[in-house]
Amino acid sequence: MDLLLIRHGQSFANVAGLLNSTEQDELTVHGIQQAAKLRTVMESQGLAPDRVFSSPWRRALQTTEVLFRDKCDWTVDSRLGETNAGRFATWKAEDFRQAFPDWGQRLSDRYEGGESHLELAARSVNWVEEEVLRHADKPGLIAAVCHAGPISVISQYLLNIPLSKFPNVLVPNASITVFRQNAHTGNFYLQIAGLS
Repeated sequence: MDLLLIRHGQSFANVAGLLNSTEQDELTVHGIQQAAKLRTVMESQGLAPDRVFSSPWRRALQTTEVLFRDKCDWTVDSRLGETNAGRFATWKAEDFRQAFPDWGQRLSDRYEGGESHLELAARSVNWVEEEVLRHADKPGLIAAVCHAGPISVISQYLLNIPLSKFPNVLVPNASITVFRQNAHTGNFYLQIAGLS
């Protein structure tokens, strides 16, 4: 079983430089165009997933709709959502870093009213173990349309990069990252990273 990770297109929060924004943040017109272009890129790479999962966050769902609306159904899975930044979600990332310069030194640091990166990692790893690794002996391609946070966690997990290095894998908006499974070892290797 191979894995295709897709980051959503540009959102209004991305343009505004917000921390993580909320589940309601939507794609900009440019983000919708990026998703349409990404659909063409996926077709040129021969990437036709057998199963598709999407974060429930609006910007990911909009990207999923552009990519797969007339191709296949998808499953919405909350484990693929971005880190919930609680009351700080709509703060500018720069303002948050200035106000809380030590935040994030521990993965267990939790946003007030939200979650920690450790909690993000736990649910992201749970998803990849249940939906990908459990079916690793079967042929096919699973796709997940989500966010920078889950993509970094899942990539680091499959590449054996310690979580203490999070975020070690950062990909641009409207990009694909492809992991292929080595037929002899069963291990996953990175074939494409952040292609947009």
